[in-house]
Amino acid sequence: MDDKQIEEVLSYFKSISVKKNMHLLEPGLVSSQLFFIKKGCLRLYFINEDCQVLTRFMAFENTFLTSIVSFISREPCTEYIQAIEDSELMVISYDQFTLLRNLIPEWEKMYIHILEYGLTVINSKLSSLLTQNAVDRYLTLLKNNPELVQRLSNSNLAAYLNISPETLSRLKSKI
Repeated sequence: MDDKQIEEVLSYFKSISVKKNMHLLEPGLVSSQLFFIKKGCLRLYFINEDCQVLTRFMAFENTFLTSIVSFISREPCTEYIQAIEDSELMVISYDQFTLLRNLIPEWEKMYIHILEYGLTVINSKLSSLLTQNAVDRYLTLLKNNPELVQRLSNSNLAAYLNISPETLSRLKSKI
């Protein structure tokens, strides 16, 4: 996008500040906003039938986040979006986002890029859960995303790795 298009796109976003632990989306609601993280961290998580908290994605600076299935389908979501740190966000509504897709062809390309990136992240996470044990998942995380280990609490990190906090503590003490 050229500078004029970027300026126009940005005019559709509003800046908000959110405090640590604030929920931006809860199950049963339709995801009607797309968040861009200027500063801070958001997590996308759900609670399974055994009341376990399972984190699907952690998003840091310069990343978009929403409950994408709900955002696209306009159906209620089954997950939460929560601020893990005090965060500065830029937010666009679904309606404004859709309008921009029709107004600016380059924004449509950005949307495709966001979807492709999300697909690769989901595929990578699913592959690691299916093919790696807890030790290998932790080592892969240390290698590929050390900021997660540095910035997240043990409980959030354990939920992201799909292991118990106790298992994570044992892993950290051995590595």
